[in-house]
Amino acid sequence: MDLQYTPIFEIKELNEDGTFHGVASVYGEEDLGGDVIDKGAFKRTIAANPLIPVLWQHQTAEVIGMGAVKEWQNKLVIDGTLDMEDPTALKAYRKMKNKLIKGLSIGFQTIKSTWEDIEGRMIRHIQELKLWEVSVVTFPMLSSAQVTRVKNAEDSEARIARLEKDFQALQATQGTQAKEAPPDPPPAPDPPPAQDPLDEHSAQGSVVAAMLSDIRSRNQ
Repeated sequence: MDLQYTPIFEIKELNEDGTFHGVASVYGEEDLGGDVIDKGAFKRTIAANPLIPVLWQHQTAEVIGMGAVKEWQNKLVIDGTLDMEDPTALKAYRKMKNKLIKGLSIGFQTIKSTWEDIEGRMIRHIQELKLWEVSVVTFPMLSSAQVTRVKNAEDSEARIARLEKDFQALQATQGTQAKEAPPDPPPAPDPPPAQDPLDEHSAQGSVVAAMLSDIRSRNQ
């Protein structure tokens, strides 16, 4: 079986648990080998089995996870999960997280194709293929093929710590003002309305508490 590979496309999102989302291929875009994958080329292979092994650098002995592929607009997208107990998968995750490796590439077998002569240059249109694997790979062949976002626990913990510090400061301020509040002034005719500073701090504290709760719920 003669496997072929696409140019490298982009990982859109990588999470601490090893899950990731990315673009594995694009319809109608010529690669450096003169191949164009036509729209619908993945239809039968996805219908037969949308679950695809994720490899390290197209090495069949290095299965580092699994992914589910689907067509979306003019792209083939993948929602994958790295096996974080596998040393190679962990290495791949760390390099993806640090943006040392930024791409995805597919390994496939051509089922049906046609050739087009464009000004003396032969372009192959792949109309149907068998998708065998999606790989995490090093060298981008497209300038747009790169990791665009990485999320990790350290970022979330830092945000939570900053919010907790702000929340504690607001609570301390509220308590101090409650203890040190001067006695009410004698009544005066038609006094202008005044805003209670405790109400303001209480409102701010509620906002921060809500933000903390929201961030924790997302990271559970």
